[in-house]
Amino acid sequence: MSNIKCWSLVTSLPFFVSKIATYIYVRGNNDGRLAQGEVMAFRGNTLPIALRALALSGLLSCVTIVQAAPSPPPMRSERVTLTSISDSGGKATALFGFWIKSTARGPEKKPTVIALHGCGGLYSVIRDNRSEFTPRHIAMARALTDAGYNVLFPDSFTPRGKRAICQASMEQRNISSSNRRHDVQAALRWLATQPEVDPSRVALLGWSHGASTLLSALNLAQTDVAVRKIQPKAAIAFYPNCVTYAKKTSPYKPAAPLLILMGENDDWTPPEACEALEKRLEGSDTPITLRLYPDTYHDFDAPGTPVHVRFDISGAGRDGVTSGANPTARADAYKEMLKFLKDKFD
Repeated sequence: MSNIKCWSLVTSLPFFVSKIATYIYVRGNNDGRLAQGEVMAFRGNTLPIALRALALSGLLSCVTIVQAAPSPPPMRSERVTLTSISDSGGKATALFGFWIKSTARGPEKKPTVIALHGCGGLYSVIRDNRSEFTPRHIAMARALTDAGYNVLFPDSFTPRGKRAICQASMEQRNISSSNRRHDVQAALRWLATQPEVDPSRVALLGWSHGASTLLSALNLAQTDVAVRKIQPKAAIAFYPNCVTYAKKTSPYKPAAPLLILMGENDDWTPPEACEALEKRLEGSDTPITLRLYPDTYHDFDAPGTPVHVRFDISGAGRDGVTSGANPTARADAYKEMLKFLKDKFD
């Protein structure tokens, strides 16, 4: 059975797709693990379920073929220290992040992406001094490093005593997107000291709360943004909350061209505000490009996540909010993202 036929057969069985997708990605990407200190890994409970199901359906040989595909070079991570500040009194705040250098061929100084996690944080699991990145963050790290970009993932939550803030009420959220803007400033200052970084080719990328942070960190109407020494050349926001900056009374001038990627059906961060922001900045010298994907919800790029309704999100209301993967939209968004970065960096 060829690999093409195998994949076609597997994806034709919706019941198995969410279970096998993570396994196939794990096997195809260095067992889903980064080399140094086992800092990042996929969850391990997907494999047995998928294998049992596939064995019963006569498809085990198909997965064996996919498993045998050669793995790309391992990604190596380094935990680094970042010094940010807090909103309350501007006190220094010690953060850390994970630095992943691209091993792709090219010049010694490479373009670099700062990737900002959402309200769920960076990790699937935190236990025994071992942190495991979510599949979404591993997938992004792999896509960017393979394309020749270094990646820095600042952790805005764990050093502040939080793992996630999605379920906290707005009154309880003491980590805001404006606060996290200072984390971006800290990340930019750190990148300026690294010999492997081309400071003229830095981009910001974020998901949800991290994407809203990105919007704040791009806004030249903020003095600390306007005066910083390194300005990003590009920014990519996955399903941000654009409400604040869609208002005409809120000054907004982005420091770099911005690509927004989100689902038409997103009811967690509805796209209408981002459409209003795009329209507001039409004709400006720093464009915003909005890509909306049909039949697509929040977290559409999270591998192996079935579409489901969440009632545990602050402000979700009685109907909850919808979240889940759309592999077709995710593939197109990655393609758009890489093309956008190449166009802005070249």
